[in-house]
Amino acid sequence: MSTSTTLGETRPEWARRQERERRHRRAKSRLRLPSAVAAACWAVLLLWWAAVYPAFTGDAPAPGAPLYAAAVRTLHTGPAMLAQTAAAAFALGYLVAALAHFGVRGRYSGPVALALAGLPPTASLVVSATPEAVATVAALLLTGAGLRLLARRAQGTLAQGGPAQRLDLAALAAAVCALALTGTRGAGTALAAVAVLLLFLPGARVRLALLTVLALAVPIALGLLGHPAAARGGDLHPLRAADLARAQYRAAAPLDPALTAAAPPADWTAAGADCSATAALTDRWNPAAARRAGTELADTWRQLLRDHPDRVLDARLCRGRIAWAVWAADSGPHAATEVPGPAAGSRGLWHPLHAAATWSHTLLRAPQLDWLLWRGALWAYLGLAAAVLHAWRHRIRALVPVAGAAVLGTQLALTASAADQDYRTMAAALFLGPLLLTLATVRTRRTD
Repeated sequence: MSTSTTLGETRPEWARRQERERRHRRAKSRLRLPSAVAAACWAVLLLWWAAVYPAFTGDAPAPGAPLYAAAVRTLHTGPAMLAQTAAAAFALGYLVAALAHFGVRGRYSGPVALALAGLPPTASLVVSATPEAVATVAALLLTGAGLRLLARRAQGTLAQGGPAQRLDLAALAAAVCALALTGTRGAGTALAAVAVLLLFLPGARVRLALLTVLALAVPIALGLLGHPAAARGGDLHPLRAADLARAQYRAAAPLDPALTAAAPPADWTAAGADCSATAALTDRWNPAAARRAGTELADTWRQLLRDHPDRVLDARLCRGRIAWAVWAADSGPHAATEVPGPAAGSRGLWHPLHAAATWSHTLLRAPQLDWLLWRGALWAYLGLAAAVLHAWRHRIRALVPVAGAAVLGTQLALTASAADQDYRTMAAALFLGPLLLTLATVRTRRTD
């Protein structure tokens, strides 16, 4: 029997009762902060939901993620956006609670979360019918779960389990499943992030691996059951074509007749010069001829990858600039940061509120604010720098990779599969960066 157990048993009943009450009050106080943050964020997001009802981007999501589109159609757009606001509010409160384990006080993280719920770049995303909204909420949950598990590892309680740890594992599994349901890019983000967590959370590797497999099995099972999301291979068609266009611009070569039937050689070269989006080519070509040339396109792309992999990488990095570059390029009409505006179907429940929301969104589209409010790369670097500072101060080396796992996964997935410069694809960094930046406010380690 340990000394602490012996002393605990020999203490009088009133002392043990006081200790239990103290622990209960401490647990309640820890719940008070995330609950208040989640409630306040949801109240603000509900105003945005009412302002842009049924959704900021219109009545239906883009066809890029069939599972998400099916969910929106099943729930209808308005209720689906309402569910997104609730999930985002919970995720913000959950991450604030995770940061509290590392000493971040609510006076810093709470206002930041509330600002993210109210600012047009982030709030309009939450109430948009786009899979990037779900991917962003999933990134918040994944980061919060990773940080909470890391805090337990630092305290030596990771192997003990308990209701709180089960909640963290459930949040992580839900995040992985949600990312996978948003499509191939989301699944790639989830795999990259979980790989990082597996490296730096050794006490939970088996559970993390099992939960990841089960979460990723959901979209696979839906595909096997005949859901239209079973195959996403069509996404590769414009990506590979844009790679060929970039290679044609760098070093012109004879094209297959089937490819020239889809677009003249001059259009391939011009699209390669404007390499920031696949639309530079797909807006020029004949869609029917491009579909017929699918086999020739795949064969030509494989030969390019085998003979000149640097040109493929050049094209992918050019389109993936949204993931890494603080400032937009100026190399073509598609190089600017893409910020979708409110669709015609977004009418709101009250006209003055709708007018205020759209006016504020338009106001912040000033070009001088693009790098600060609409590109996630800057906030990814600032959040990572704050994590490095905190890890150095408190000797928690694993904090940096765990805190940056979701953003790093997003950046790697975008490098491999970005199709344009849509700011929403890096919205996870717009949320996570400012919240992780509050780690820089912690100078001393918390003792409770």
